[in-house]
This record gives sequence, C-alpha cells and structure tokens, in this order.
Amino acid sequence: MDLAAFSTPQIKRILKVASLDQDVLDALMLVKRLGPDVKEGKRRQYNYIGKLLREVEPDLMEALIQATKDGDHHTLHALAGSEAKIIGDDDQESEESENEEEEEESLEHINKATRWFDGLISKDVQITNEVYSIQNVDFDRQELRKLVKRVHASEESRTVVEVNEREVDAAIISAKKSLTRFLRILAKRIAVDDV
Repeated sequence: MDLAAFSTPQIKRILKVASLDQDVLDALMLVKRLGPDVKEGKRRQYNYIGKLLREVEPDLMEALIQATKDGDHHTLHALAGSEAKIIGDDDQESEESENEEEEEESLEHINKATRWFDGLISKDVQITNEVYSIQNVDFDRQELRKLVKRVHASEESRTVVEVNEREVDAAIISAKKSLTRFLRILAKRIAVDDV
C-alpha cells in the first residue's frame, strides 16, 4: 500500500533498486488506477502485489520506502550502490515528459467520459450501445445502469416535487458525480489497455 501511494517515477526508482521486474510495476500501476469505489478489487490486487514482493528482502524494501517518504536521496543512492544512478537530471526530464503524456491521456479519457455521460443522460441509443458493448475492459454494467437510473430519477423528481429544491439539487449533483467518476475510471482503464 505504501508503494502504491508514491508517484510513478518514485515507484520505478524503488523497483529498480530492489531489482524487481515489470510484473510488480504493472500490478502497482493497476492498483493506482482503481477508483475509491473498487474496494474488493484493490484488496485482491494488494494481495497479488504482496505475493510478488515475497522474494524481496523486507529490510531493503522497508529502507527504500522510508527513504522515499523522507525524500532522503543519499540513502536511496547508498542502497542502490554502484549499480544505478537514481537521482539527477534524467529523472527530472523523464518525470516532466511523463507528466505531459499523462495530461494528454487524461484529457482524452475525460473527453470520452463526458461524451458518454451526455449520451447516457440524453438516452442516445448509439452512445448507450457503445458503452455497454465495451469488451476489452471488464466493468460492472449493473452498477452503470444503477448510476444512470439514479441521475434520471433525480432529475425527474425535480419536476414532480418542488418542496425542497436544495435537497433535489444535491441529489442530482451527487448522482451526476457518481456517474461521471464511474465513466472516467472506465475511459481511463480503456486507454491504459489500448496502450
């Protein structure tokens, strides 16, 4: 869990020093992408990461995690030994270019999620079919239906009951946020799988 809390360049640095392979990095990147509403999936993924880390020296991992938390570059460098240069201009440049790529990717999946959101709310058959027919990423279609129905029901209650507009508005905003979050996570997972 501590590893997943770090930024991607920090994780790569730790894994490089600990001589861990790509599987561990992939598993950590997946758990970072899972939303806050995917508790069981995160638990299983953390168990899998733990299994992958069983061969690693616990003292080394603990030292690497603590040094990264403290920002102690000297300790990280000492733990890496002569094997690899950990800090320097290369890391900063790669971190900046990685951030730029992440921004482009995030904008792309946010646009896709927004298009889906608008289509699902307006009951556009083509977009609804597009979303529900996604095959390359496994997602909870029942949860998606529930979220869409919640938005529709909230908006309909506005026209029926005008008793407490604030409560109705709050319900609509909450329903839309939940649906938006679900669609953004889905779009991001699709973008990652395409890469």
